[in-house]
Amino acid sequence: MIKNTSIATLFLISILVYPAGLIAQTCGCAGAPLLSSQSISSAAQGNLLLGITYEYDNIDDLYQGTNELDNRSVRRSTQSTLFEVHYGITDRLTASGTFTFINKRRETGLQTPSSNVVRTEGFGDGLVMLKYVLHKNTIRSQYQLAVGGGAKIPFGSFDHTNNGLQLNADMQPGTGAWDGVFWSYLSKTFAPHTTLNLFWTNSFRLTGEADRFSNTNDSYRFGNEIVSTLGAGNKLVGNLSYVFQVQYRQVGKNERNGSELPNTGGKWIDLVPALSYQLTDKVSMRVSGQLPVYRDLVGTQSTTTYSLSGSIFYNFDGKTIF
Repeated sequence: MIKNTSIATLFLISILVYPAGLIAQTCGCAGAPLLSSQSISSAAQGNLLLGITYEYDNIDDLYQGTNELDNRSVRRSTQSTLFEVHYGITDRLTASGTFTFINKRRETGLQTPSSNVVRTEGFGDGLVMLKYVLHKNTIRSQYQLAVGGGAKIPFGSFDHTNNGLQLNADMQPGTGAWDGVFWSYLSKTFAPHTTLNLFWTNSFRLTGEADRFSNTNDSYRFGNEIVSTLGAGNKLVGNLSYVFQVQYRQVGKNERNGSELPNTGGKWIDLVPALSYQLTDKVSMRVSGQLPVYRDLVGTQSTTTYSLSGSIFYNFDGKTIF
């Protein structure tokens, strides 16, 4: 257990600021940024942590490979609300659950006299995980290593229509499929010399198939996904702290009936700065954004111009999370 109060507070804040792994929505993605919410490595035994996050993604950029194109015809955005629950079963084992509500908007024909707007909203998919701490952070051995695994559950609707026609997969609140999720977390502190905290989070999503239409064999599968985030956090003044992250994301091509689809999949690198404030020993808040650095997309795709999010967490017993 870390004894120094300021170090413990910083560590709590740092792990509450999540790496926004799935903020960068593209034409080949659907749903909410579930993997990105899994930065909380563990909770103290018997402790319950609740969180709510609102996230806005502006998806107006258009890329072909690494080249940005002039997008004059389509305007897109996604709003996500995520509800998180984390409970410490033991001092090493934590159960985590994330549930979502999604609102999507797409406007086409911007260069025509009357553009067309399509909106969808509804509950998105959920994520349940078990996380196990292999090594605890202590004063003598100041690093933490945790691993986890779980499943993405297809709670979200996958059959929204417009004018009687089912919308494309990227406009649906959910993916319609069960996915396997694997996760790891490594952090390093340097007390009492500095309040700096370094961390590295990795996630892998092994996607499943979903039937696009009822009573048919028309199956759809999103590409497998890897998200890797390097971050550093430190105290600014009082209870205010910053976290700065560099994130790499890679997504495979989507498939329909076993055949790869064009204009899906790619690689992204983003900067994710954030600020956190500890209101009380039980309540913390954070705001974060996402700025694109590099895109290499397969074919021609829409991708994130910028993202903004805000969160509040309530830690029921006020114990430090490790």
